[in-house]
Amino acid sequence: VATRSGRRLLSALSRLIIYCKGWYCSVDRTNAWGQASALDFYSKHRHEASDLYPSEQVFLPRVLFPGAKVLDIGCASGGFFNIMRSMEPSIEYVGMDIVADAIKLAQNRYPEARFMLADGFEIPFDDGHFDLVHCTSVLNNEPRYQELLPEMYRVSNRFVLTDMRLLKNLETMENTGPFYYDIQFEGESQEATVPYVVNDADEVVNYLLGLEPRPQALRGTGYFHTVSPMARIPFTEVCMSILLIQKGRSETEKTLLDLKDLPLEFAINSALA
Repeated sequence: VATRSGRRLLSALSRLIIYCKGWYCSVDRTNAWGQASALDFYSKHRHEASDLYPSEQVFLPRVLFPGAKVLDIGCASGGFFNIMRSMEPSIEYVGMDIVADAIKLAQNRYPEARFMLADGFEIPFDDGHFDLVHCTSVLNNEPRYQELLPEMYRVSNRFVLTDMRLLKNLETMENTGPFYYDIQFEGESQEATVPYVVNDADEVVNYLLGLEPRPQALRGTGYFHTVSPMARIPFTEVCMSILLIQKGRSETEKTLLDLKDLPLEFAINSALA
């Protein structure tokens, strides 16, 4: 209980710190992703397996199985429920999002699934409740991955699947942020601004290897891709990365690393390797 209370306090403090640093701009993230263009975009896109990026097609079919309990953090209007059930029809799916209008759209479109209004910092489920915790298109705009990922890892008993934007040696670059993303989608004008988050590749991998219990395996895939024109960032390309964390147990002594499909060379802390 004390640990979870501590996480809640840390989460609240970090929200304040990030706000003061300018990570949160003219509107908060709930209002930002509740703008008309964002709701319209996710109601029309990202509902079919054919909408997946190549990197997203690698791991997802491999971690779904009959009866799998799945938590989808940042579910928007529920598109990944439809994508996942096209791969495995008999999953038990729960979608979470911070935008009430998105949850309503999801509930109306997919009444057979469960959707709830919540974020990923305090997930209202017991340890190890889900076989898969899925979270894509969230950490690209949310800088607090070191708070979000442990909570996702806590409620998983097998897998955590997420995506991040990575670069090497980010801390040595002249401009390390903050960076921003203007929400516009198919509209004619900018509606809101959110963080555009690029993380240091070595920092992320070493952080994941330090999760408790130690991961059984850490796998990755991805590629360098041109940054969206809606992003205000000094880099022309970043590594679009998908990371699959397989949860370990108390007796796990070594993590299997399979990052060869990422176009990056990682400096792994020898104490974690």
